[in-house]
Amino acid sequence: MSSKAASAAAKAAAAKFPARFARQSAQPSLKPSIRPSQAPPPKKLGKPASWPTWKRVLYTGVFAAVTFMGTIYGAGLKTQKEWKEEKQKIQEATPEEKISVLQQRRKNLERQKHELDVKLMELQKRMMAEGAKTDDGERS
Repeated sequence: MSSKAASAAAKAAAAKFPARFARQSAQPSLKPSIRPSQAPPPKKLGKPASWPTWKRVLYTGVFAAVTFMGTIYGAGLKTQKEWKEEKQKIQEATPEEKISVLQQRRKNLERQKHELDVKLMELQKRMMAEGAKTDDGERS
């Protein structure tokens, strides 16, 4: 066969068959024979199956509630332990130590009373000054 006859035969064969069968070589192709639009989507590795939204919300809420309650419970235990230690320390204290603690508390209370007395006097002075201003303003 001449080259013209071979090319004519190839054209005739190409017209009879679909385009994907027209140029097949003797070696197998490394590309898949399925078109990308026909191929199933690739599987994503490492991602678990999707849970329903209500389950995710439920598990998140439960986890947060357990964490919160554990924190509160732990803080309560710590506070109780500190109270017991302080109570035991007070019970084991000698009378002299108890007296010194009470005297210290008295000093703190007297200091607070003095601060409140000063604030009360300043407030009374301001009220009297404002009362005098309103009386002067009404007379004019």
